Amino acid sequence: MSTFRVLSSLLTYPTEQLVAAVPEMKRQLVREGLLPGADRDALGRLFSELASQDIYDLQARYVELFDQYRSLSLHLFEHVHGESRDRGAAMVSLLERYREAGLELSANELPDFLPVFLEYLSQLPLEEARGELAEAVAVIATLARRLEKRGSSYAAVLSALEHLTEAKPAQSDLEELAREEAAEPANRQALDAEWQEEPVDFSTREATFVGRQRARSLGAALRKEQ
Repeated sequence: MSTFRVLSSLLTYPTEQLVAAVPEMKRQLVREGLLPGADRDALGRLFSELASQDIYDLQARYVELFDQYRSLSLHLFEHVHGESRDRGAAMVSLLERYREAGLELSANELPDFLPVFLEYLSQLPLEEARGELAEAVAVIATLARRLEKRGSSYAAVLSALEHLTEAKPAQSDLEELAREEAAEPANRQALDAEWQEEPVDFSTREATFVGRQRARSLGAALRKEQ
């Protein structure tokens, strides 16, 4: 389904290839008609920013949002399992589902990265994709609200995904995720201290690398569908 692939692309690290694909992404959302007009209108701000802003500003904003704040991480299991052993087991299980669907990841890609998960969903029948997306609805809804509080145009992508699930997150799950955000200042201070000890090279940071690679592959896939 093109809609899942477009939303996946929008959550990847901005590249010139992604910017060039904006007109086709907009056409595919209209053509497939899976998102209501309100969600497509809300995505218009992000599309406009991608098409008009300097690519380096777009990239810096992306890194600042998704690479520096753990509470905004696009790695789903980080919010659910943190660094516990349960995350590793969940990764293996999800990777097996990908392989069954014929999706192979590179050695540098983590299966719980939301854009990767959405590409996997794009290969499933709609109702099956909705069901699997609903498993992550609490994290998706929480990320949507955190991005809305920051006034980020990326909030529209998460909100659209929440609506696609046609599911409501459990209140207990939302409360658990709220405690994660409350711990953010301490996490950020620890991160700042680590960066002071060793200069950051964003070109080699895992999330940025994965975002760049996924943007290229998804951009190519979108062009094939034209």
